[in-house]
Amino acid sequence: MKNLDRFRAETVARRDPGSNRFGEMINRYLGAVSYPDPYAVVPVKTTAGAPVTTTVTDGTVLVGVDDSPISSIAVDHAAIEAELHGWALRLVNVRRTGADEAGESLLRRLTDRVHASAPAVVVSSRLAVGAHPAQLLLAAAGDADLLVVGHRHGATSTALGRSVADRVGRHHAGPVLVVRMPGWPAGPEFGARPLVVAVDGSAPARAAAEFAYAEARVRGCDVTQLHIVGDRMDLARRLEDRDGVRVHHRIMSGDPASALLAESARAAAVVIGRSRHEVIVPTLLGPAAHLLPQRALCPVFLVG
Repeated sequence: MKNLDRFRAETVARRDPGSNRFGEMINRYLGAVSYPDPYAVVPVKTTAGAPVTTTVTDGTVLVGVDDSPISSIAVDHAAIEAELHGWALRLVNVRRTGADEAGESLLRRLTDRVHASAPAVVVSSRLAVGAHPAQLLLAAAGDADLLVVGHRHGATSTALGRSVADRVGRHHAGPVLVVRMPGWPAGPEFGARPLVVAVDGSAPARAAAEFAYAEARVRGCDVTQLHIVGDRMDLARRLEDRDGVRVHHRIMSGDPASALLAESARAAAVVIGRSRHEVIVPTLLGPAAHLLPQRALCPVFLVG
C-alpha cells in the first residue's frame, strides 16, 4: 500500500463508526447494574407506545442451559447475538434423567428473561434427555448458525460439564461461543470493547479474521487483529477500514497464548480458528492456545 493510500485508509477508519448496537444491547441487559438473582428478569427501559420490531428469523442461535448462574449469562449473550443477526433463539436443557417440572420451569424462566430485554426475539425451548449430553446437544445444534455454551469460573468446570462443553467446542461444525464472564456484570464500558483475533497466515486464522470482521460489522465495534511475528505485516501498528469496520493491526511479541489471554481482559470477545475439530490457533500461535476457552476473561468464539 502506498503512503497516500494508507493515509486515506487510516483517515476513513478514524471516522465515527456509528451506532454500537452491541454496546446498546449490553447496557440494556445490564439494566439494574447487577444480577443479584441469577434468574431475575432484568428490567428494561422502553418508550411508551413504541412499536416492537419483529425479528427476522432466517437463522438460529442455540444455547445449552442448565440451572447454574453462568447459564443465565450465556442466555443473555445468546439473545444478544440473536437480536443482532435477526435470528431465532432456541434454548435446550440437556438432562440425563427424564423430563420433569424443574426442567420446564427453568426453560420458562429463561424464556421470560430473554423477553424482558429482547421482546422481538422469537424463542423456542426443549428438553433433551439421554445418557450422552454432548451428543444430544450436538444433534440439537445441527442446523444452528451459532451454538452458545456457558463456562463457569476456573479451568475445571463448565455449564453442562467441562467434558460436554469441550466436546461441543471441538466437534460442532459451525461457530461456537463459549461464554466466560468472571466478574460479570462487567459494566457499561464492556459494550465498547473490540473483538480480538490473532492471525498467522493459516487458513483457520484467516477464517477467524473474516468471522471477526462480519461480527464486528453487525455489532458496530472495532477489531484488534494481532499478527504473529512472521505473518506478513509491514508495520507494528496500523489502522485500516474494512467495509466500515475499523481494524487495528498489531504485532505480537512473546508467547502468543499469554498475549491473547492478556488481551482478553480488554476485549468483548476473542475469536479463535479451529481445524479438524480441534481448538487451535495454528503452529505459530502454539499449542497452549487451546486453553483460551477455559481461561480467557471474556467470551470466546471458536470458528472453523
